[in-house]
Amino acid sequence: MAEPSPPREAMACEGEEERLSQGGSGCSELRQSRRCVLCVALCAVLCILVSALVAVIVLQRPSCPPPPPFSHVCPNAWVGFQGKCYYFSYTKSDWNSSREHCHRLGASLATVDTEEEMGFIMQYHGPEDHWIGLRRAEGDEHWTWADGSAFSNWFKPQGGGQCVYLHGDWINSTLCHSEKFWVCSTADSYILWRNGTNPH
Repeated sequence: MAEPSPPREAMACEGEEERLSQGGSGCSELRQSRRCVLCVALCAVLCILVSALVAVIVLQRPSCPPPPPFSHVCPNAWVGFQGKCYYFSYTKSDWNSSREHCHRLGASLATVDTEEEMGFIMQYHGPEDHWIGLRRAEGDEHWTWADGSAFSNWFKPQGGGQCVYLHGDWINSTLCHSEKFWVCSTADSYILWRNGTNPH
């Protein structure tokens, strides 16, 4: 009965012995070559998977909304200056009522942060007295803005009252129940959009 022939790979390896003795690389090179092919295939599969994952993540990310049309960064009847919108009233009321009027308009009694801003408001309000959003508690020397922000004391209101108003080129204070015109302020639509707040 004939003996079974050895596996082809074993025969190939036996045949390689002579090549090894003559400087050939033999079966080890064959096995290494197969490993290299396997590694390349695995790397290719990994690259495809990573690319697919990145594509899915990019497609699922919410796209940035386009900026709204800023043909009017301030509402009608408001005036814009340096990123803010201002409303100058046509009626008079006391300081607290004026603050409520501004709140209903989505704003606050005007906060004034710079000399340029104060110059603009003074130039625009005309000869009439206008409340702004600065006040202090009775017996307190510290002023605060109606929107809750701190006052940096860059100007000194005249008079001994608790609520501040503009009178011509003067910044005065008087009793808060006096009736005067009023100025509201709020950030303009572009500033609100840039800060992530929906413009009203």
